[in-house]
Amino acid sequence: MSTVSVAEPEPGQVAIPHPPSNSFALDSAELNSDPFHDYPQLKDQYVPYVEPGYVDRSVRYLLSSRRSISSAVSLMGERMDAYFAGEQYVIEENNTYLRLRLSQKWIEGGHLEPEMDYKFRLDLPGTKERYRLVLAYQEDNEQSLEERTIPSEAAGPPQEQSLFAGLLRTLGDVGGDWETKLSAGIKVKLPPDPFVRAVGKRFASLGELWEFELRSGVEWFNSSGVHAETDFIFERLVGENLLFRSATLFDWRDEDDTLEFGQKWSLYDELSPRDAIAYHLGVYGNSYSHSRINTYFISADYRRDLYKDWLYMNLVPELAFPRKEGFSGVASITVSFEIFFR
Repeated sequence: MSTVSVAEPEPGQVAIPHPPSNSFALDSAELNSDPFHDYPQLKDQYVPYVEPGYVDRSVRYLLSSRRSISSAVSLMGERMDAYFAGEQYVIEENNTYLRLRLSQKWIEGGHLEPEMDYKFRLDLPGTKERYRLVLAYQEDNEQSLEERTIPSEAAGPPQEQSLFAGLLRTLGDVGGDWETKLSAGIKVKLPPDPFVRAVGKRFASLGELWEFELRSGVEWFNSSGVHAETDFIFERLVGENLLFRSATLFDWRDEDDTLEFGQKWSLYDELSPRDAIAYHLGVYGNSYSHSRINTYFISADYRRDLYKDWLYMNLVPELAFPRKEGFSGVASITVSFEIFFR
C-alpha cells in the first residue's frame, strides 16, 4: 500500500501532501499529441489551381470556336433552306399541308406569263411503326436539273405536276450525321407507274469554318428507268447573318443517257426574322458525247413572310444567258405569292 509523504512545513504554513512517485501522470508525448490526428487535413484534400499555359488555352479556344462556328453554319444553312424552299421545309415539319401559288413572270420583250398552281401532301398513319402512307400532288419527276434549281423557274409553277401515292420511311444514324428516306408507290395515271426511291443526306465539318453536305438520291420508275442525282454543298458563315454556299450538282437519267451538271455560288443574307435575300451566280450544262454549257445566270431572290407564316411573297429578278439565244442576255422578273394551309 502506498503512503503519502508530507513535507515538513515552515513555521506558519500548512502541510500539503504530495502524491507518490508512481501515481498516474500524463506522459509528455500525450500532452504534445494532436487530438485531431485521425481527421482529414486540408493539405491532404486541397488541390491548388494551376493556371493553364498558353498552348492549353489556345487549344481549348480553338475547339470551342470550332464547335460554335460549325453549329452556327449548320443552323444558318438549315434556316435558309427552310425559308427559301418553303414547301420542302413544310414536308419536314408539317406532315399535311396545301399550298396555293400565284405567280407573274415578265420576260424581256414584254412577254408576261401569269400562272397559278397548287401542291398538297397528305400523311396518313402507316400500317407499321415509322412508316407513313403519303399522297402528294407535286412537280413531275421528269423536270430537268435547270428547271428544278434555277431561281426564276423554282419561284414559278412547274411545267407538269403529277399525283404520287406510296409508303415513306425515314431513317437516321445515332449521331445524326446521316438521314435516309425510303419510299415506294405509284405515280397515279393510266396505266399506273410504280416507283422506288431512296434519298440520303450526310453532314460533316471541314476544319473550323466550313461545313460539307452531301445530298444524293436514286429512283426507278417503270416508265422511264433509273434517275440519279448528287449534290456536293460547301458552306461557311462570312458574317453574323451572311452564309456563303457553293453547290456542285449532277443529274443523270437512264432514259436519255444524259448527265446534266450545274454549279451555283450563293450568298444568303437574313435581313430580319421575317425576310431574307439570296444572291446567286451559276452555270448549267449537259454531257452527251462531250460536255457543253447551256446557260449562265445571275439572280437575286427576295422572300418575305407577309403574315403569320402562311402568306409569303417572292421577288426574283434574273439575267440569263441561254445557248438557244446565242448567249445574249435575257432579263426577267418573277413575282409570286404563296398561301399555306396546314
